[in-house]
Amino acid sequence: MNEELSGEPSARGSFWRLAAGVRGQLVLSGVLMALGALSGLVPVAAAMALFETLVPALGGNPGAAHEAWQLVGTLIAALVAAQLLGMAGYGVSHRADATLAEDIRQRQVTHLLRLPLVWFSRNASGRVKKVVQDDPHKIHYLIAHAIPDFVNGTVRPLSSLVFLLVVDWRLGLVALIPLALAAASLPLLLRDVTARYSRYNAGLASLGAAVVEYVRGIGPIKVFEVAGKGHRRFVERAGWHHRFYREWSEATVHGAALVHAFTSPVFAAVVGCVGATLLVVFAGLSPVVLVPAVLLAGNIAGPLVLLVEMREFMREANGAARGIESFFALPPMAAPDGRVPDGHAVAIERVDFAYEQGGGLALDGVTAHLAPGTMTALVGASGSGKSTFAALVPRLIDADRGAVTLGTVDTRQLPAESLYSVVGFVFQQPYLLRMSIRDNIAMARPDASDAAVVAAAATAQIHDRIMELPAGYDTIVGDGAWLSGGERQRLSIARAVLMDTPLLVLDEATAFADPDSEVAIQQALAALTRGRTLLVIAHRLHTVAHADRIVVLHRGRVAESGTHDELIAADGGYARMWGAYQAARTLAPRSSGATQGSKE
Repeated sequence: MNEELSGEPSARGSFWRLAAGVRGQLVLSGVLMALGALSGLVPVAAAMALFETLVPALGGNPGAAHEAWQLVGTLIAALVAAQLLGMAGYGVSHRADATLAEDIRQRQVTHLLRLPLVWFSRNASGRVKKVVQDDPHKIHYLIAHAIPDFVNGTVRPLSSLVFLLVVDWRLGLVALIPLALAAASLPLLLRDVTARYSRYNAGLASLGAAVVEYVRGIGPIKVFEVAGKGHRRFVERAGWHHRFYREWSEATVHGAALVHAFTSPVFAAVVGCVGATLLVVFAGLSPVVLVPAVLLAGNIAGPLVLLVEMREFMREANGAARGIESFFALPPMAAPDGRVPDGHAVAIERVDFAYEQGGGLALDGVTAHLAPGTMTALVGASGSGKSTFAALVPRLIDADRGAVTLGTVDTRQLPAESLYSVVGFVFQQPYLLRMSIRDNIAMARPDASDAAVVAAAATAQIHDRIMELPAGYDTIVGDGAWLSGGERQRLSIARAVLMDTPLLVLDEATAFADPDSEVAIQQALAALTRGRTLLVIAHRLHTVAHADRIVVLHRGRVAESGTHDELIAADGGYARMWGAYQAARTLAPRSSGATQGSKE
């Protein structure tokens, strides 16, 4: 990604800056978790006192029995309080997570609308998905779990150890035995963990890409790849991932087993019980020390695994937070100065454009002029820059160098409302949103009346098809409206009809239409383009032979320009394209007939 749009912050602390609006909730969550951890010591103290009180109570001392019941009540209340405080801590952190997630996504949507459209051209959809979907999901752990888990994983073992040391310093040393053993085993578990985890994530991403590629190509693979080559990449990636994961597991299995064994509550309880018993027998301690030794031993080593796992989670979540902050640091599109077009003539002057900073030019010094009421056609081989050229006029991209003017005003100085009141466009592959047919047509004019929407659909030759749908114009695209490519294109044309702009950009609207749809689309386009200034991308040369001017592009440059007759007379690249095109049109019916005859 180019540097001017990367917005990568150099300072650390991305997460804390990102969480500015919920810092108070996060602090409260940590305080509640700390109080919950400390409250967990009260039942242990109550149990010790209860143990010492039960002996007199069993001997028939009424006062001791009453005190025992008080201790039981204290024990139960402390357990409930500790549980409620822990739940409250997680509840506060999860509410903070929901609040921040909503804020981030709203800010993202707002910021996406403010970014220059060139950012979307220069960044793959995967990059946009990562910023908008994946990164906010990853910081969920930071907000909802990191602080309460960290507080609980540190306060609980430290407070338990202090409690045991206060009871008897030797109990504290006994309780440290599982922690010491687990810590000594950690290097076996964490050997090359950062590098291995990075390779694991990279391999998982590559495997996911191979799965998508395999599923999307399953039809051609089944039909053509009888030798099984079509799924080779998927098999290779799956095999690599399996081998890597097995090797990683084998290399760390002993360390993992030791760490989990030494941090298990059962092992800690056994060590605590044996150690306390030895102290009772040989050091003369009261048997009551068995209570904290057994109940608190598991608190000291148990959180170690969680704290170790937190390191990797925190690394990924902090990286996601930096990514989100980098996204918000992207400079928004410069605010236009509020000017309005002072004419409908378009001038494209010496424009350069590259999709990647420092990469090859998609457009190299192109110049063209569109006079009002004329038709200008763009022709050229695939990759010659036709779609990029056409994207300049509606500002789907902005020139790196040079200028595009509407009248005498640079299009970069025009607000979107002013620009799109003059410029309309029909894409080669129309995009419909998952909403009603009516709303899709009226997208550019949401206040349009139903009569205007119906009239636009009728002009686009799609009204009758809409009325065949389950709910007519109220049918939701994708729920009850399964439309062909030609039908979707006619809906796109209806949208352009409703916009009613004097200048229209057409990216070959019939490229993927079947013959019946092409006739309807051509009729719709004839009604749409009448009396307008047109910039048309043409793949079928006969459709633009009557254009007022034909611009021939070659590798991002204007190779030729003129009328059809002028370019034929020049006997250059266009003349060769026209000859090849006519030859292909002549051969197509014969090939089709031969094929048909062979079938019969």
